[in-house]
Amino acid sequence: MSTTPKPVTILTGFLGAGKTTFLNHLIEKNATTRYAIIENEFGEQGIDSELILRPDDTIVELNNGCLCCTLNDNLYDILNELFDRKDEFDEIILEATGVADPTGLAEPFVSHPLIKEFFPLRGIICLVDSEQVEQHIANTEEAIKQITFSDVLLLNKSDLTSKEHLEVLTEKMQRLNPLAQIVPGNKNNFPNIDLVKQNNQLEELFAKKHKLHEKEEKKETSFPVKKPHAHHHHEHTEEVNSQSFIFDQPFDYAALDRQFFAYLTLQARDLYRMKGLVWVEGSEEQYLIQSVGTRLDFEKKRAWETAEKKQSVLVFIGKNLQREALEQLLNNCLVQKTSI
Repeated sequence: MSTTPKPVTILTGFLGAGKTTFLNHLIEKNATTRYAIIENEFGEQGIDSELILRPDDTIVELNNGCLCCTLNDNLYDILNELFDRKDEFDEIILEATGVADPTGLAEPFVSHPLIKEFFPLRGIICLVDSEQVEQHIANTEEAIKQITFSDVLLLNKSDLTSKEHLEVLTEKMQRLNPLAQIVPGNKNNFPNIDLVKQNNQLEELFAKKHKLHEKEEKKETSFPVKKPHAHHHHEHTEEVNSQSFIFDQPFDYAALDRQFFAYLTLQARDLYRMKGLVWVEGSEEQYLIQSVGTRLDFEKKRAWETAEKKQSVLVFIGKNLQREALEQLLNNCLVQKTSI
């Protein structure tokens, strides 16, 4: 029986964004790949099997109502069943319902050691409706969470909007999620998405250091400032911001674990995502750290290269994040220098 890991791709996106169409595209494009498809539809009836181009694939439908309420327990049961049938498929595609917060869906793939090992999460792709997304994020918290938590934002229906609008939309999505790869596409021309390459986004941010904040500082100190574009709706995405930090000192692993446990448990209601590459005292390996809901996950990423300067980069995305408080929390976790 095979013990080869079965990578997982999560598809998310608001209602009508085109997830099923993109799913069909993936199945058709990768005709030699055997997929186990986990569907979750909001309501009593799941997706019709005839909408899947190859209905002979392993398809698991979850018809248990709201994803946020019921999927987590069911997902563990399904993964157990799929483990028993692991010789029947090569990869898993998990399509979330359009009103779902993907945090709970991704949690077992990030925080559970065995699931992480055998069902590694390759990435989260969010289908974004280029025509409707601004209305969605102005009125629904779920749409914001889907965007900020994803690794790739596919601006779907790009053929139905102007090039200028796509450029503005891309900038807005980048502000909401500076960690994401953003690509346009439509049902007649979906892009190739390399999720392996996407995992290098943090390394790229690591190399850019404070580039994001340099932009923010220039906007704050350079005059005249441009008047923001008027909009009919009050967009609560104005409250969503990102904070990135670079540290040249190592972190104390135990302190970081302890401080983040307290923060995620008691204070992080409006934190959508945290992800970072961390230098840990006493370790020759770089760590990937990320939060999923109230859980914190540490994972060894790679060995530090001999001539490489050791640093840490951490990015927080959420609503009304207080930079000073986050910086203090992180400073409390640094290895303290002792005076002689």
